[in-house]
Amino acid sequence: GDVYKRQVSTQSTWDIIQQRYMQGVKATAAWTLTVIIGMISFGTINTITLKGQTKRQVYGHNFIHPFLQCLIMMMGEYGCLLAYGVRVWRTGDQAIDSPNTRKAKEEGKKEPNRLLFAVPAFFDVMGSTCNFFGLSRVAASVYQMMRAFMIVITTTLSVLFLKRKFYIHHMIGISLVIGGVIIVGTVTLHNTSSTNKTTDALGIAFLLFAQCFSGLMMVSEEKLIKSSGQVTPLLAIGLEGLSGCSYVLLMLPFLNQIPCTPESRNENGRRTDVYCPFGFLDDVPSAIAQIFNDLPLFLLIVGSMCSIGCFNFFGISITQIMSSSSRAVIDPTRTLFIWIMSIALGWEKFIPLQLVGFLISTTGMLVFNEFIPLCFCGINYNWGKKIEKRNKHRADLISTGLLKQIEAKQ
Repeated sequence: GDVYKRQVSTQSTWDIIQQRYMQGVKATAAWTLTVIIGMISFGTINTITLKGQTKRQVYGHNFIHPFLQCLIMMMGEYGCLLAYGVRVWRTGDQAIDSPNTRKAKEEGKKEPNRLLFAVPAFFDVMGSTCNFFGLSRVAASVYQMMRAFMIVITTTLSVLFLKRKFYIHHMIGISLVIGGVIIVGTVTLHNTSSTNKTTDALGIAFLLFAQCFSGLMMVSEEKLIKSSGQVTPLLAIGLEGLSGCSYVLLMLPFLNQIPCTPESRNENGRRTDVYCPFGFLDDVPSAIAQIFNDLPLFLLIVGSMCSIGCFNFFGISITQIMSSSSRAVIDPTRTLFIWIMSIALGWEKFIPLQLVGFLISTTGMLVFNEFIPLCFCGINYNWGKKIEKRNKHRADLISTGLLKQIEAKQ
């Protein structure tokens, strides 16, 4: 009777452990899906609000203030630090924010020097500023297309600095994403009615530089986060926002004194320089006057500030759960939603071939992140789950001593 009771008790305990394990797996999978949807959604909102700002005319000028707009974005990221402070004040827990940070805490990993987050913040400021310059001269879908170049940069840097291995299915996924966005951008560039003649080579050049800085930002973030595991996404983005605000605030007084060249004016004597219509690289007083004298522009500013904080929070969560390369591959897929929004707002016209490019790009993202299996020519042999299964099997053989016996027979 006692033996039977012990067996029942043992089975019950095992059932509880197994049930909790499965709940943890489901929670992790659900959180992964949540951060992917969150990144795509808030990323779409952010691009649309930023493009809306550059198209908004106040006092006869479009709102083109790249450095001030960068400061606004950094302020949005800094808001994550305030949210983190409120969370710590309410819960008293500074580390536990996800399964990854819990695991790192249990393993005794230490949090890195918080001043190091000034490094990705610098890359973020440079990339965001170049993005603003470029966005004022290209269609929103072309802007998003150019962000696919970041995949190449991030993948290369991941191999060099993070020693990450990429397999055939990763290369196929990356190729599909890049191919899809190139189709979208090429069709847009060759359709003047879609771009409203606002896409030029200089704008594209700025965007290419921006993607280089964005790739550096993502890889440096991953290096900092995964080296310790104890930095929560809210804290990481908040620290970057604080550093970014410091950078831009130091630069703005000087930028307000640097004149633009060459000078061009229209029939009414107003400056028509595309990138600095007020005569200087930036003009904060004029920008503030534009913002507070135009309600739609003010709402777009608030929208971009809130969306960039959420977008980067979900983005760095993807870096923490998966990798910076996965984040770079997922990012261009929001082009489809940006395209739909741009058509709804009358900024672009529907072109069927663009839809083909979007479908190819989305398929590439799913292949790269192993949502779609490629069950031919052994391509899925190096899937993450299969590698993990082989490693577990090898560990079991080592623990039982069977591996030495097998190697001895060989």
